[in-house]
Amino acid sequence: MRALLLATCLILLATSCDGADAGPSAASPSAAPTRSVGSSTTSPSESTPAGPSSTPSPTVEISLQLPKDAPISVEEPLSATQIASEDYAALAPPGATVTFTSVLTSPQDPLDQIALVWGRGDDVFASEHGVVLWQRFGSAPAWRALYAFTDRPSAGVLGIDLDAGELTADGVPDLLTFEQMGGTGACGTWRVIASAIGAASEIFREDTCDTEVRIAGDGLEVRAAVFGPNDPHCCPSAFRVSRLEWDGQAFAETRSEIVETSA
Repeated sequence: MRALLLATCLILLATSCDGADAGPSAASPSAAPTRSVGSSTTSPSESTPAGPSSTPSPTVEISLQLPKDAPISVEEPLSATQIASEDYAALAPPGATVTFTSVLTSPQDPLDQIALVWGRGDDVFASEHGVVLWQRFGSAPAWRALYAFTDRPSAGVLGIDLDAGELTADGVPDLLTFEQMGGTGACGTWRVIASAIGAASEIFREDTCDTEVRIAGDGLEVRAAVFGPNDPHCCPSAFRVSRLEWDGQAFAETRSEIVETSA
């Protein structure tokens, strides 16, 4: 009997030692503290790898500097010419007056676009002005604003001029705009806005005085006043006339000459 009890004690002792060597039991340890991030839960000690985004990032960032009440899409799938023959009010901020428009299409790759200049306010020296470029899509919403800028009343812009022409050799017309600041120097800001299917961006901007920029064929012609020491502001002695052409990255000067004014 003593032998049986001794054997039993030895077996229990051996079992206890084996458990100590084996470490924790197979039961799961207490979970680490977690923190809530939105609707998901993550461990602060773990790094969750970033998987592919369910919404791909756009290849071109759309710049829309518009008033908060301005539309950025229109559901009606009309063509550019149909909208032009009807009304532009749906494409401008509420209460704005459309002052200039340009319907842009590409013969090589049909692309309907409408650019418009708008103004809003009763005081000519304290009005809001802007440009917005719309493009027609094959899916809803049918029309979407792709590029826009707005001059607040405090900017002192008196109006915006608009012209269009092919400047980047891609078959799609580009826009040339001028924000008039007035004054004897005819100061203001010149911009060129280029577009492609589903994208538009500003590729040229210049703040000038006593300078005119115009579309000349497939490039820009810049005519800047050159004043002599005794010239009154109205009458410069000469003009520096330069030609700028798109090189795929920027507008580069390809020709320049000084043209004296007649006495």
